[in-house]
Amino acid sequence: MTIIDLTTEIHAQMPKPKSAPETKLRYILTPSLEEQQERGFTNKMEEYTICTHVATHIDAPAHFNYYGKDIDQYPPEFFFMVNTQLLHLPREEYGVITADDIRGAERVDGVIQLGDLVIIDTGCHKKYYDTSYSRAPYLTEDAARYLASKNIRMVATDSYTVDDPREKNKPAHVVLLCENEIPIIECVMNLSSIPCNRFHTVCLPLKMRQASGAFTRMVAVCD
Repeated sequence: MTIIDLTTEIHAQMPKPKSAPETKLRYILTPSLEEQQERGFTNKMEEYTICTHVATHIDAPAHFNYYGKDIDQYPPEFFFMVNTQLLHLPREEYGVITADDIRGAERVDGVIQLGDLVIIDTGCHKKYYDTSYSRAPYLTEDAARYLASKNIRMVATDSYTVDDPREKNKPAHVVLLCENEIPIIECVMNLSSIPCNRFHTVCLPLKMRQASGAFTRMVAVCD
């Protein structure tokens, strides 16, 4: 069994979409070498100010639907050892991914199955710390509808968003979250390290009360 970490680090001034505030870090207690040497211990405690829609995170339906589920309404087993299909769809900046593109990727990488988590690998995860990361590829509305028609459990992408980041309308979010209650995982990293296209994923979110999304320590579990 091989465990592959698919998660971003959380830190001050980390990459973020334009709509999110900067991540800030403040030390409540600062460690001291002198105290460590004198007393045998020291204290370190930090406070983060952070939006729930940066880093590797899960969008719950409530993110786009007033009546949708919050992230804490899901049982933990929903996110544990989920059957996963990885689809390689390399794209340049603002690259479009259609339903036909997904069908084509299935012919190469494997067919999406009932209840799958589908991970879309556009290659942009390699540019996470570059300004070009914000000009990411995206799903068209028909691509989102095709994924929903396959009765998947979740969809994941290696970018900030499944939609065109230049547009205010977000049809893929609406189709997935509002119409079908399919959670979305964004900012998935390290996809090039996965040696297979079918595996299991563990992506338990933090249990944040009435939250529209939450961070996850996402890992691929390959046999």
